[in-house]
Amino acid sequence: MMTSFMLAARMQALLLAGCHMALVLLGAPVWIGLLRWMAAVMEGERRLPDPTAHWRVLLHAWRQVGVRSAAGAQVTAVAPWLALAAGMGATLLVPSFSIGMPGGDLSDVLIIGGLLEIAFLALVVAALAPGLARPGHAGLRAVAGGIMIQPVMLLACTVLGMCLPDGTLAGLVRQAHVADMNLVRVPLALVAGALVLGAVGEGDGTTSRLFSAMLEDLAGPDRAVAQYARDLLAVVWMMLARDLIWPEGIAEPDILPRSGVLVPMLVAVALWVAHMLLACGCVAAIRVFVVSGQRHAGWRGGLALLCAIMAGVLLFAGRGMG
Repeated sequence: MMTSFMLAARMQALLLAGCHMALVLLGAPVWIGLLRWMAAVMEGERRLPDPTAHWRVLLHAWRQVGVRSAAGAQVTAVAPWLALAAGMGATLLVPSFSIGMPGGDLSDVLIIGGLLEIAFLALVVAALAPGLARPGHAGLRAVAGGIMIQPVMLLACTVLGMCLPDGTLAGLVRQAHVADMNLVRVPLALVAGALVLGAVGEGDGTTSRLFSAMLEDLAGPDRAVAQYARDLLAVVWMMLARDLIWPEGIAEPDILPRSGVLVPMLVAVALWVAHMLLACGCVAAIRVFVVSGQRHAGWRGGLALLCAIMAGVLLFAGRGMG
């Protein structure tokens, strides 16, 4: 009896993981396309959204003939795929509509952030390996901009370690379903804002042009994989922010009745879609109205660090008053 119960639990975990990965991996280019459309509309353009447009761009890049420079060819052949693998590993640890997936006990923000940083550095290595001037310069600029996320991540992990019951996102979801979250809700929201400000560069023309310059030496499947990996990283950062702000929207299978699991899961998926649309709109608004133009790099780092510091201050103040 115990063996059959454990087998059923493992099958459920694998099914949830498969649905989660399919939902995120297939939807990542759609979210990026919608984010860019929202930013363009906020800047004054008038056009209808095309959810599949970015998928068509990726497929077109995939069908091109692959070309690599002789210098660094072995590195550029591996780096985009390493970025994709690290991004997929982080995707598995950040829940979308449900917890209870394999690896849930490893959904620590430090591990997730480490995987996302590995993916980012792999894309930078792909730009630096050929030794060409323009991609190399763009890669160095990206590294300089990426340094801003380091102190933010350090502060964020400190705050989250104090907020989360066992240091994992799965633990946060379980606590949100049974306990009052008012004491830590604002600090968690500030941490989420800090991570989005420091790590998500989508919706900004300067960052998009910089990444295009980084990939000048890549063509064919290598370029398509690198572009997709970058899109996936942005989506995972937004998902992480969403989980910190709205953990109640994530289903917990262990507390659901066995006879009525489907409806709560569908509601959780619908909530995830609605929250991701809101997240895309928030990121686009930040990029257009707050950190646009020449102020982009400096404002991103400064605001992200300020949000992380304020999260720590409010958390300590709340605990002191409590």
